[in-house]
Amino acid sequence: MTGELRWAVTDGPDGTAAVELPRDDDDAWRLEQQARGGFWCAREAGGCGGRLEVAHGPRPAFRHGGSAACAFARHGAAAGPAYDALRYRRPLTAWLTGQGHEARVVRAPDPGGHPGLHVVVPGTGVLEVQLAPLADDAWRERDDALRRADGRVTWLHGPDAEVSAAAEARVRGAALVVRRHDRGLMVGVRDAGAAVRWVRLASCLLTAGGLDVPGLAEARARHARRTAEREAAARRAGR
Repeated sequence: MTGELRWAVTDGPDGTAAVELPRDDDDAWRLEQQARGGFWCAREAGGCGGRLEVAHGPRPAFRHGGSAACAFARHGAAAGPAYDALRYRRPLTAWLTGQGHEARVVRAPDPGGHPGLHVVVPGTGVLEVQLAPLADDAWRERDDALRRADGRVTWLHGPDAEVSAAAEARVRGAALVVRRHDRGLMVGVRDAGAAVRWVRLASCLLTAGGLDVPGLAEARARHARRTAEREAAARRAGR
């Protein structure tokens, strides 16, 4: 249906505790009982901050109360990608806070409207969470611009950002990928051959030297050795 809205937050209009309304109406009733504080259209996702009600039926959906002037009220499907960023933001900021960092998170929509996360962490640079497809050339241009502006940049490529992850792996020998897992996040080291080793975000550490992920240094070292071997072989063949 036009304007069908399936996403909300449960911790207030400026909150980040995103939930998706089940498609089964019995499950929707159960979610409504669990979220006793109610539902809001999240400002952090680009919504209006208004209260939402559950419209029950064969296709349950959230509904704005009154005459809310909200783009999601007209085009609810557009909220899905925007709320996806909140699902990454909450565990990421909790992890940073647990390490003593005071991060500033900026919601950064790409030209197609699919938001990623630009996370400024004083003393360590920025984390760029890419949640939308990004072409090779576009990734290189954005990476150059970020490094000129912020110095140290660590990319985390989401499930839809396979192309940019592959581009970084070719350039640097490895790239970091990220996906949601239960209520937390998993981080993977993607090597230049597209193999991925996954660990929990809790196993990673952000320092002034960058993001320390188990297996990352080893993957880059292997790539450097192979590159050196290929270059040496090419020089020998050219004699």
